[in-house]
Amino acid sequence: MAQPSSREGHTLGFQTTPAVNASRSRTRFVRCPACQAEAARYLFHKVGVRFVRCGACDMVYVNPSTASPINYFDIDGVRPFTNDRDRELTVDVFGRLVERVEHEWSRLRGEPLTRTLLLGRYLRGFRALASAQRVGLDFPEIDAAAFSALARDSNVEWATPYLAKKPQVVILHELLEACRDPGAVLEKLTAQLPEDTLYVVTYTNVDSIPARLMRRYWPPFFEVKAAFFNPRNLLALMARFDLVLRQQFPLVVEHTVDYVAQRLVPSQRGALLHNPLAKTISVPLRAGNWVALFTRWDRAAPEREKLSIVLPVYNEARYVAQVIETVLAKALPIDRELIVVESNSTDGTRDIVKGYVGRPGVRVIFEDRARGKGHAVRTGLASVTGTIVLIQDADFEYDVEDYDALLEPILQRKANFVLGSRSLGLDDWKVRRFATGATKALALNAAQLLFAWTFNVLYRQHATDINTMYKVFRTECLAGIELTSDRFNLDIELACKLARNGNSPMEVPVNYLARGFDEGKKISFVKDAVPSYLQLFKSWLA
Repeated sequence: MAQPSSREGHTLGFQTTPAVNASRSRTRFVRCPACQAEAARYLFHKVGVRFVRCGACDMVYVNPSTASPINYFDIDGVRPFTNDRDRELTVDVFGRLVERVEHEWSRLRGEPLTRTLLLGRYLRGFRALASAQRVGLDFPEIDAAAFSALARDSNVEWATPYLAKKPQVVILHELLEACRDPGAVLEKLTAQLPEDTLYVVTYTNVDSIPARLMRRYWPPFFEVKAAFFNPRNLLALMARFDLVLRQQFPLVVEHTVDYVAQRLVPSQRGALLHNPLAKTISVPLRAGNWVALFTRWDRAAPEREKLSIVLPVYNEARYVAQVIETVLAKALPIDRELIVVESNSTDGTRDIVKGYVGRPGVRVIFEDRARGKGHAVRTGLASVTGTIVLIQDADFEYDVEDYDALLEPILQRKANFVLGSRSLGLDDWKVRRFATGATKALALNAAQLLFAWTFNVLYRQHATDINTMYKVFRTECLAGIELTSDRFNLDIELACKLARNGNSPMEVPVNYLARGFDEGKKISFVKDAVPSYLQLFKSWLA
């Protein structure tokens, strides 16, 4: 064994740094916590902790993991609040979450929520909340030994007495992020819980704005966690255990100015931000905290697939009857319903559509006035009864024969959201080619490229055409999404919010034959193109 050397009578030795100590404690290399792939790519180090990103599913996790994980479930234990006001705010935020969960349980199950189990981070003050008492909230106070058994070995024996009470709702409060293998933990939990359990997963989203802007300086990276999800790989992990997303939303937290300052600029203690007033003023924050609700999908249960085709119509007397007949005549492998939303046209279209009232497989909705294509589509979406939704325009720019290719990935459960791309395939560029108005065609084609590029950057996707009319998705993807656009920007809002909820679009090539403005094309650059582009950012910030 090498001995410390000496020089001029002084013994030389090494004083290990915190980074070296942290690195030495991490000796076990692990697979991706979400997809179990061994495709880790180095991301960065922070105080001896090596962060990697999975090349298969984009999961960010710590690799190698530590043999002695810190129990961060006990919030007061791992980082005691220096200000009682911050503790009160944390309790209040959790209370609002419980109220939201109670509402969603009632909406989904139609009965009161009386048995709720919290597994994960806790403050003892949670039990005193009125909402917590109303829903029968219970939770184990996990000591260091139980936490280590969970994080290292996926051991959930400490939770068995609570699982035996058959809770209606289980809140996994940042629990999955603590585990080397969250899949093994989920497998054990789902085996002990009733089929109708609602799973509420809280997590810090690495695709959120704070995470993407601050990167390695994002405080949640260093809350002694093992894994960090985004909506897509969380959905993929839950799907391994037949759990499907019902709703997803960002959780607004609240802290004092002093708390925020300590996290972001700790070296400035005693400066302007760290004064008595800062300990009393609270600020709401979107710090990357998200909530996802899941229920079990029974694969054995017969599910009769049905396609709901939403057809908004306004001033299309030339084409509407032929489009409706073509859609109804199209042979499909599943049942269908056609929902026609007529927006009080001025060219005789309404009289034509009235002829389809009572037609089998057709439902007609008459709006009292024209409010825009987006409003008509939203009206139609509110009335769908099928398991799959397809949006169809009342003209022949798109080919109804492409329905088969659009539906196939969804029917085979390969995707929940499909875009019909006009830019893919062997037919090269086929988006806009006008017999007249070449300048307008060029502008629209260039705009499509800009839209796709911006969408991909903001939402971490790889789409070629998000302006396409053909958006096909499972009805369940709309859960928890509030659509507000009335004009053509609804196309963009829908794609953005579906993607933000973890439904990455799969693209298939479709046929397209652009009609000119002299043939009834209604899109306006000022009224539609600009607001649609801004919608990309509006939905990202929502």
